[in-house]
Amino acid sequence: MTEVESKMIRAPIVCILGHIDHGKTTILDYIRGTVVQQREAAGITQHIGASYFPTKDIKEFLGKSKQEFAEKEIKLPGILVIDTPGHAAFLNLRRRGGAVADIAILVIDVTAGTMPITWESVRILRERKTPFIIAANKIDRISGWKSIKDADFLDSYNSQKPHVKDYLDEKILQIIGNFLEEGFKGIDRYDKIKDFTQKIAIVPTSGKTGEGISTLLMILMGLVQQYLTTNLRFSEGAAKGVVLEVKKEKGQGKTMDVLIYDGIIHKGDEFIVGGLEKPIKSKVRALLIPKPLDEIRDPRQKFDSVDFISAAAGIKILAPNIEDVVAGSPFRGIADYSEEEKVYSEIESEVESIRIKTDKAGVVLKADTLGSLEALENHFTKNGVKISIADVGPIKKEDIINAKIVKNLDPYSATVLGFNVPILPEANEQAIKDNIRIFTNNVIYRLLEDYIEYAETRKAEDTAKGLSELILPAKIKMLPEFIFRNSDPAVFGVYVEAGTLYPKVQLITDKGKRVRRVHQIQDKGQTLEKAYKDSEVAISIRGIEIGRDIEKDETLFVNVPESHVRQLMGRFIDELTIDQKQALKEFIMLMRNINHPWWGM
Repeated sequence: MTEVESKMIRAPIVCILGHIDHGKTTILDYIRGTVVQQREAAGITQHIGASYFPTKDIKEFLGKSKQEFAEKEIKLPGILVIDTPGHAAFLNLRRRGGAVADIAILVIDVTAGTMPITWESVRILRERKTPFIIAANKIDRISGWKSIKDADFLDSYNSQKPHVKDYLDEKILQIIGNFLEEGFKGIDRYDKIKDFTQKIAIVPTSGKTGEGISTLLMILMGLVQQYLTTNLRFSEGAAKGVVLEVKKEKGQGKTMDVLIYDGIIHKGDEFIVGGLEKPIKSKVRALLIPKPLDEIRDPRQKFDSVDFISAAAGIKILAPNIEDVVAGSPFRGIADYSEEEKVYSEIESEVESIRIKTDKAGVVLKADTLGSLEALENHFTKNGVKISIADVGPIKKEDIINAKIVKNLDPYSATVLGFNVPILPEANEQAIKDNIRIFTNNVIYRLLEDYIEYAETRKAEDTAKGLSELILPAKIKMLPEFIFRNSDPAVFGVYVEAGTLYPKVQLITDKGKRVRRVHQIQDKGQTLEKAYKDSEVAISIRGIEIGRDIEKDETLFVNVPESHVRQLMGRFIDELTIDQKQALKEFIMLMRNINHPWWGM
């Protein structure tokens, strides 16, 4: 690589992701020396942050664990790490034609193993064809592990007792086995891999003690440098990026945190970005960058003001008229004014594709950013939750009105769900008036859990109420040796072959002859409210005579009204037991034979 070529290479964008609290931010914090995650809701990074790690600082860190690491030639200018929120759907930060991330670190708690969100992360990485390595984190939690601060993994591993090493090997093998089951043909611990293009590398780490962190960085940078530099060609064109966050800064007004993944942005450049109602055109008043190793969301030190910055970078932009900019939207600098209309249309269509849903019956979803909204939409849809409207901004009166419209179509979906957004006073008033539930949370999976629990509880309550109002199927067989009274009322023994028998239900013989209602059910002189399958009980029926109206050994069914059959076969079919379904099926066949072929359909 020539000197000219090296100048053309931008910093790779690395996305770190994985299951909640498996240690993503802890790993970054160990290198960075900050405690960003302690300032986040529930210890989860809820907004995507960007941290720049210059090569000189990385080499200094590498030298702490192994001098030979520090002496390795690194031709990259540094790396830009995107710290994603707990759910992998936040990897959806994208540029036209592909993912923003060039490579990813998938963090797995080695003591806990893979989780559903791990596989959600893997699925997205696969879809975007993003290469990744695995940090098998929290090795310090292995029973008997003796930590060596900042050590290279193998140096630490080789100093452990045999049974401790065996336990870690077993845990790594479990992860390997899980990935093989998911169709990955090549995966192994990094030191056993010769061709990193053919196998996924697992690097055991500890975000607490620093063990294996230098190893992870060395493998990461080696992979990028050897295999991905063709993807890192630097463009000198207009900047392209994604808005990470829009917020008000003291003394500066509204500002934008932006991830620039291509091109250059200058102070004074005009740009177009997604807005609440339509794309917004503005002009860069100031470009601010955090200190190296600092965090753009919550820096320890003040920002540096610069005249221009090139990709890849996380920057803060000061500009007029950006109050309505939507976080998560695409950002495009304007270098050629003939392209302005095309850029405007592209941004408009991209924003609208995320925020508008078409399900007539579904929840109303509100989020603070487009990135959050897309993550929510992905997560909710995969869990079978339909969405009628998805939009950014606070919960407003019109959101409650929209939920009320849904109520007529699906009462369980008639809710408003808000992620990290406030509820306006008029919305609260309207919700009370229309009896619409509002759920808010600043942790995505909890918002989903709260809604699902509510919907399932409502359905269970309604189902119980509905079933209690229906006549349920049952099949009984008369016991001819137990005819206690022939009439006034007839009292005789029966065996319940299927279903549950209740008093007050009308019976019908298997020949189609209608019998009067069951008056009482008794067992050993005690009156029963119901008789279950396989029980033998005595029943009394008024107004019939055994031997004239019915025989002594009849097979009888509960005569379920056709309207009830339709509900049982549709809405409540999953609530019926196997024997109830069988009794219902036989009863329907009986009624079709004596009435019409289409009865009960």
